[in-house]
Amino acid sequence: MQQRTVLKVLAIFCVLALASMAGCAPKPIAPQPRPLGNIAVAAFTAPKYNWELLAGYLPEEGKVVKPEILARLDAALDQTLRSHGVRVASTPAATRQCQEIVVFERAGKSRESAWAYWLSVGKCLPSDFILVPQVLGWKELEGGGNPASVVMDLFLLDVKAERVVNRYHYDETQKALSDNLLDMGKFVRRGGEWVSADVLAKEGIEAGLKEMGL
Repeated sequence: MQQRTVLKVLAIFCVLALASMAGCAPKPIAPQPRPLGNIAVAAFTAPKYNWELLAGYLPEEGKVVKPEILARLDAALDQTLRSHGVRVASTPAATRQCQEIVVFERAGKSRESAWAYWLSVGKCLPSDFILVPQVLGWKELEGGGNPASVVMDLFLLDVKAERVVNRYHYDETQKALSDNLLDMGKFVRRGGEWVSADVLAKEGIEAGLKEMGL
């Protein structure tokens, strides 16, 4: 009986080991064709209410993301686009000017949807597409077993066709290896350490742009 128990334990260990080895290899993202046309990029925004979203819902309404965090996300997005060789026709600064124009033109009118708002911003720009990044949740790494967590969306809108070309949703909370052996690949790539929310966000931006062909 004792020998059978030992054999069962060994069998379970082997299954877990094989699963963890499979998780070590990062899953490749199939290359997507790059959108043809001028691409505008908006700065990261942090919607406080669900009606400000292009899709989905907020983990917690009314929560504010600090401006310095949004600035770091903008820098990470810009750096990743450059490293991918993406030429941007309209920068976040130019896009922000059009946002102000749209807000001014809509002053005093009934509230419009996030989709109508961003489509109007895109049409204000000399662009065929507009990339709209939104951060929906942000939690910094803390001591005492409180890992970092990031939730964000990347939307690529076709301005002329008036449609969403692609949406990439990223929702990541780092887990201890003992909690999920299938995440060993991520654990190894992160150096076996607890990482900051900025690191998680950069991973999400990298994966999202690749999936969109950007």
